[in-house]
Amino acid sequence: MPARTILWKSGKQALKTAIAGLVSLYATSLFHLPQGYWAAITALIVMQSNVGATLAASRTRLAGTAVGAVVGGVFMALAGANMLGFALAVAIAFYVCDLLRLAESQRLATVTVAIIMLIPATSSAWIVALHRFAEVGLGIVIALLVSLTVWPNHARRSVRQGLADTLRKLAALFQAVMNDYRGQAGIPIEALKKDVAAAVRKNADLLQYALQEAFGPLKERERLALMVHQVERIYHAVETLEFSVRDSAADTYFRIFEDGLEQLQDSVAAALGTLAESIGATKAVVAWPDITGIIGALDERAAEERRKGVSINYPLEEILRFYFLLLTCRNLIYELESVHTLAIPGLAAKLLDTENSSL
Repeated sequence: MPARTILWKSGKQALKTAIAGLVSLYATSLFHLPQGYWAAITALIVMQSNVGATLAASRTRLAGTAVGAVVGGVFMALAGANMLGFALAVAIAFYVCDLLRLAESQRLATVTVAIIMLIPATSSAWIVALHRFAEVGLGIVIALLVSLTVWPNHARRSVRQGLADTLRKLAALFQAVMNDYRGQAGIPIEALKKDVAAAVRKNADLLQYALQEAFGPLKERERLALMVHQVERIYHAVETLEFSVRDSAADTYFRIFEDGLEQLQDSVAAALGTLAESIGATKAVVAWPDITGIIGALDERAAEERRKGVSINYPLEEILRFYFLLLTCRNLIYELESVHTLAIPGLAAKLLDTENSSL
C-alpha cells in the first residue's frame, strides 16, 4: 500500500477519534453529567479502525461497565467503602463476567467497581453507578455514530482487501516453492510462509468484526466467510506442496516435464493474481487461465512417460516426489476454482442458495 494512502487512512482515523472525544465532552455537559471525561475516555477507547471492531469493543465495554456498576453499587450500599468489601466486590464482578461468558469484559468490570467504591463521592453509590453507566453508554453511542457517519470503514471492505493481499502473497510463496523445486534461486520460503500465515490470521480476525456488523446483505457476509475459509485452504494446499518437494535439490526426473511445469507454475500464479484483483469486484475478471486443462495435460504426459518405461532410470524417491507434486497441485487448483466461483457475485449467490437449501 502506498505511503500516501497509509498516511491518509491514519489521518482520517485520528480525526474521527478526536471528533468522537470532543462530541462526547459536549454531550455530557449538555446532559449535566458530573464526570463527562468518562464518556470521552470511553469514546476514545472503543473507536476502532472499522465499524465491526468498534461494535465489538463497545459491547465489551458496555457489558463490563454494567456488571461493575451493579456489583459496586450493591457492595457500597450494603458494606460501604472498606478494603475487604472492595476485594470481594472485585472478585464477584470478575466471576459474574465469567458466568455470563464475558471474559473480555472482566477487566472493565473490576475497574468500574474500583471507580465506584474507591473514588470519594457526595452522592449515593447507586447515583454514582448510574452516572458511570450513563457516561460510558453515551461515549459508546457517540463513537458508534461517528464510526458509521464519518468516513465509515466497514470491516467487510477490510476483509476483501485482506483476502486480496493474502492471495498476492500466496502467489509469491507458490512461485518460490516451484522455483526451489526446479532448482532456481529465489526468495527464502520460510519468510514468505510467515508472512502469509500472519495475513491468514488477520483475515480470520477481520471476519469476526465483519460478522459483528449485523447490517447489509446477509449473503455478502456468508460469501465473505466462505472466501476466508477457502483462501485459508489455499494456504494449506501451498504448504502441503512445499512439504511435498522438500529435499529435492538433486532431483532430475522433473526435467522431462520442464515445459509443462513452467506452464503450470505461470498459470497458477496468474490465477492467484486474478483472484486478488476480482475479490470484491462487481464483476469477475475475465482472464481466468485454464489451470484445470493444464494440470490434466501434465498428468497425461506423465502417464505416457510412465508407459514408455522412462521412470525406471530414476530413483523411486524422485518419482514419488514428482507425482506428489502433481497431486498437491491438483488439490490446489480445485481450491482456486472454488474461490473463483465465490468471487463471481452471480455464481456465489447460486452456491449460497444451494448450500442453504441443503441445510
